[in-house]
Amino acid sequence: MKIAMLVPPYRYGADPTQWITVPPQGYGGIQWVVATLADALLELGHDVYLLGAPGSPERRGLTVTDVTTTDEADRVLREIHPQVVHDHSNASLLPAGGAWPTISTSHLNGPPARLENVVYVSRAQQLSGGSRSGPVLPLPVNPARFRFSEAKDDSLLFLGRISAHKGARQAAVFARAVGLRLKMAGPAWERDYFDALLADFPDTIDYLGEVGGTERTELLARARALLVLSQTQGGPFEGWIEPGATVVSEAAVSGTPIIASDNGCLPEIVPGVGAILPELAPLPCNEARTLLDTLPRPAAVRQVATARWGHLGIAAKYVAIYERAINGGSWT
Repeated sequence: MKIAMLVPPYRYGADPTQWITVPPQGYGGIQWVVATLADALLELGHDVYLLGAPGSPERRGLTVTDVTTTDEADRVLREIHPQVVHDHSNASLLPAGGAWPTISTSHLNGPPARLENVVYVSRAQQLSGGSRSGPVLPLPVNPARFRFSEAKDDSLLFLGRISAHKGARQAAVFARAVGLRLKMAGPAWERDYFDALLADFPDTIDYLGEVGGTERTELLARARALLVLSQTQGGPFEGWIEPGATVVSEAAVSGTPIIASDNGCLPEIVPGVGAILPELAPLPCNEARTLLDTLPRPAAVRQVATARWGHLGIAAKYVAIYERAINGGSWT
C-alpha cells in the first residue's frame, strides 16, 4: 500500500532555520507518533511518503518530501497518487477537496477541523471531540527505539512542555514531598510560569532544557518514575483534556512506571503501568512516599506496555482502517 503521512510543519525552536523532523530533534509528540507508526508500516511492507517534515531521515520504503504548505501538498499528492492519505496535521496541511481516501488522527482537544473519518487516540478525546462512533486507537510505541533498564536513579522525571496544563508545578510539589530531585526536560515557552517554578523549587528541580536522542531515552529509562500530572485549568489551554500522552507508553516500555493525574486519557492508559492521583488533591508526604514505593516493577511495566501499545499491532489496526476508507467507508 502507498500511504501519504501528513504532519504539521513546525519550525524547530532551537534552530528556526530547520523544521521539526520525524522523529523530532527534541520536543514533538505528534512527530514521535508518526515516526513510530511509520516504523511499523515499513516493517509490514508498505511504502510511506512523509509530508510536513523536511530534513527527516529517509530509509528504504520511506520518502521524505520538502512539503510545508497545502499548495505543495496538493502538488505532491497528485504526483505520487497515494492509495490513502493519513493526516496528522488537523487539516493544516491537507488540501481541500482532495481526491484521495483520507483518514485523520486527532492529536488535540475538542472537535477536529475535519470531522469525517477521524481516529481518536483515547475515549476521553473522542468524547471531547463530540464523536460516539469514530474508532479509538491508542498511541503506538516501538520498543526498539527505547532502552529498558531495571536499575533506576533516585530521581523523578517530568518530560514535556513546561506549562500549567501539563502539571509541571504539581510534579515539583510531589518530588519535594518524597524528597527526590525532579529532572525536568522540555520547552519553556511561558517564561513567567517557568521563572516562578525555578524560584519556588530551587532545591528540587534540575532543568535540562529540550532534550532528544540518547539523552532522552536515558532519562526515560533511568527515572524512578515519570510524573504526568496534567491539569484541566491553567496555561494556554483552559479546559485541557490530555488526549493521548505519548510519553506514558515511552516511559513504560523503558520500564519506568508512571504517576499521573486523572485528567483526560490518563485513567484509561496508566492502570497497569503506574498510579492515578486526583487532579486537585496533593498527597501528604507519607502517602506520596507509600505510593512511590508500591509502583509496579520495571519488567512488569514493560511487559504491559509492549502488549498494549506495540507498534506492529496498532499499525495493523490502522491498515484495516485504511482499507475501510479505500473501499468507500466513511464515519463521523
